[in-house]
Parts: sequence; C-alpha cells; structure tokens
Amino acid sequence: MPDVPQIERQLYILSMLSDSRRGYTADEIKENLGKIGINVSRKTVERDIDSITSNFYVYEEDRNGKTVYLAKKYRIKNVTYTISELFSLYFAREVLKYFKNLDVGATAVKIIERIIASAPRVNQLFIDTLADLVKKNVSGINPERELKREYLEMLKDAIDNMKRVQLSYHSFSNDEITERQFDPYFLEIYEGCWHVVGYCHLRNSIRDFRVSRILNMTITDESFVKPHAFYENYKKYRFDKLYGREKTKIRLLFTGHAARLIEEYEYYKADLLERTADGLLFERTVALSPDIIKWILSFGAEVKVLEPASLKNQITKEISAMKRLYEVPENDHAVVYDIK
Repeated sequence: MPDVPQIERQLYILSMLSDSRRGYTADEIKENLGKIGINVSRKTVERDIDSITSNFYVYEEDRNGKTVYLAKKYRIKNVTYTISELFSLYFAREVLKYFKNLDVGATAVKIIERIIASAPRVNQLFIDTLADLVKKNVSGINPERELKREYLEMLKDAIDNMKRVQLSYHSFSNDEITERQFDPYFLEIYEGCWHVVGYCHLRNSIRDFRVSRILNMTITDESFVKPHAFYENYKKYRFDKLYGREKTKIRLLFTGHAARLIEEYEYYKADLLERTADGLLFERTVALSPDIIKWILSFGAEVKVLEPASLKNQITKEISAMKRLYEVPENDHAVVYDIK
C-alpha cells in the first residue's frame, strides 16, 4: 500500500481506540496498522498518539508495567441546531434513503439518525413535522441488486494497489459474456449503483462496468499506471453516463419549447449557449456516445444537428429506421377514430 496521509493514519488509530474497551499498547497499534498495509515505526505511533491527544480525549493506563492507550467514543451532546440546519439534516436523510441498498448509503442514514436522536426533543419534533411539509423526489436512482460484496472489496484493493484484474463480464447492451483484462481507475456510484471505470484491454478503450454484472474476478500481479488527472478529464468529456472514444465539438440548434427547456433545465450540459435569430445555439466538446443520440432524438423536430457531419449522419439513419418502422403498407388503411 502506498504511504497514507498522516491525518488518515491518525483517524484510523483514533477509531481503533474508540471502538475498544480494553485499549491498545503502542506495539499493538503498530501491528494493527501493519495488517492493513500501513507500516510505521513504534516512534511514529507514539507521535501520532501525542498529536491525537491534543484534540481528542485519549488517555493512558498502566497495566502490568505496560502503557495502554484508550479513547472515549465520539459523542454529540447538548448540540442545538438552527432551522436551516434541521431542514438540511432531514433533506440529507431522505435523499440518502434512496441509496439504502448500498452499504455506504445505509451507514450514512444510520449516522444521521444518530445525530437526530442526540438532538434536543424540540429539534426532533420539528424534523418529524417536515415529513408532512416537504416531499422529496429523487429520479434516476435504481436499487442495486445482486451485488457481490467481495468483488467490490477486491476492486477497492486493486485500485489502491494499482493492480490489473481479470474478469468475466455480462454485457447488458449485447447480452454476451466476455473475458477481459481491466485496469480499474476508480469506483463511482451512478444512478444508485456501483460502477468501476478504467481501461479495458479487450476493447483498448475506457470502459464503465456495473459491478453487479461482474460474474467472476481475480486480481493479477500486473501493475498499471493511472493517467494524470484522469477523473477530471473523464467527467469533462463524458456527456451522460457513457464515455465515447472520439472527442469532438457538437453544435446543435434548439427551437420552440425545446429551447426553453434547455435554457431552464439542461443549460449545464453546454459549454456555450447563445440565443440567435434562428434559435438557441448549443455547443459542447464531448466524447461521442449513444447517450448523445438518444438525448438529441428526445427533442424531436425542435433540434437540428449543425456539426459534426458524422453525428448528423447517425441521427439521419436513426430517423430513417424509425420512419420505416411506422410506415403503413399501401394495402392497409389507417383507422381514424372520432372521439367526442
């Protein structure tokens, strides 16, 4: 494991002491750190404990000639909240409930529930009334199903140690199972589900895999190097949830209701929005993916692709295919219903 920041190491020590009633000696703390790959000297452990003691209630006891370190559990007592803070606590709890099928989501909800339970009774009553006053609506979140926790932990280890994995993946798009060597760069929670993003050696490109669709996986001895500032560039050029190969500038012209909708609800998807005599000009440099085609088609005749020509051709082909699907044969007659 690469060197961890000092504050991260000290937080681990504090959590370890807080969770133990009997406490730990400096040698035991050193040994436990080593088990998770944090190899430091006893002297470093003692310096960490001195640093922690200056900010948290850590104390020591002498037992049979050995110094044992203990810590009080983290507690929140006699804390009052403003109306805005109570509103935010309620909001955070309700939104996080949509992620209750994820371990991090369930744990986060429990933490907020404990914070609320520690608040004065009048604060708790106010939060209870918010359920009748404010409703939440979180769209686009699907509950995670059949997630193998061991694969998630293996991916965390592989990412941390920059080790390539060998996996069997069941693709949703073409319903096939493939064997792949994959360099996992990071994990992402997207639409309520765990995804892993990295470099796929089978496709020779960046891929986003849903963890629950991984059928088998092993960590190899081969190492990889993650590109510098990869996540920042990945997010910048990804349009929605899929990432394409070629980055290009797309120029679209929106009219009518679609133009108003883009200006009010989806303006953040553009690098540039400009009102012209013909409509609303939309510009974005992005890696082309199927997401973009679906998004453009959703606006029907109120959007026109100006650039690039390749995207214009793809949209044209899709429209032609849709038209053929709905064409009525010459010997058929459409039935018209007169609804009064």
